[in-house]
Amino acid sequence: MNAPEWDGGGNPNKEASCRKFRPTRDHDDFFGDGTGEESEAKHICNGTYTARVCPLREQCLSFALINNEHYGVWGGLTVLERAYIRRFVPKNEWSYDRAPSREDIEAVWPDRLPPEDDEADGEDGAVGGDEEEHVPAAG
Repeated sequence: MNAPEWDGGGNPNKEASCRKFRPTRDHDDFFGDGTGEESEAKHICNGTYTARVCPLREQCLSFALINNEHYGVWGGLTVLERAYIRRFVPKNEWSYDRAPSREDIEAVWPDRLPPEDDEADGEDGAVGGDEEEHVPAAG
């Protein structure tokens, strides 16, 4: 499968949200540093800060699932979340709506998840907390 048109064909309303967050040599929200901390990228894809889900989220996720991307956040899901979908969800049902919960992944791969980050998200593990403030990457 070919990659979607990340630039939205020149239409800013159809442009991938990730294009506004440029990586630097020291920091990349979407591919991280190997520690499994991808929450910022997920927030960008899923519209946590903008109240607008990326218009290319489903296409991006389909691209990653079909091409078996082994790294980074694609379509708002991590490598483990995509691996779970590929293994346990019928191909004709692959979508963001079939994303597994943390508990689903722990039941199958208990030793592969990074520890939960409760500092910014609150103690319930939900996305977004009062202390969390988003600062866009320079670029």
